[in-house]
Amino acid sequence: MGGTANETTAFRIEAYEPNAWMLWRKPGSTWAWRLERLGGGRTRLVTRLRWCYEWKSPGLALLTVFLMEFGDYPMMRKLLLGAKRRAERQLSVRPHSG
Repeated sequence: MGGTANETTAFRIEAYEPNAWMLWRKPGSTWAWRLERLGGGRTRLVTRLRWCYEWKSPGLALLTVFLMEFGDYPMMRKLLLGAKRRAERQLSVRPHSG
């Protein structure tokens, strides 16, 4: 999420359960992914990003609010559509068994 990954810019995996959920954490924020099984052999990926804004610097906090609330949507949509495309491509290579 930044030019150089460090303890404050890089999400690290905090916890996970294979084929169920994963939680990333960095100072002031968490990012969770959860898989929901649907009928017909389908799966939904649900994601949630929580962010704590640093109001000690109001200008920077407002910029961050703007970027997170408006800029995050297209980034997250592109990320999820890419994950969907790769999952469907993998499924076409190796069909689901039962």
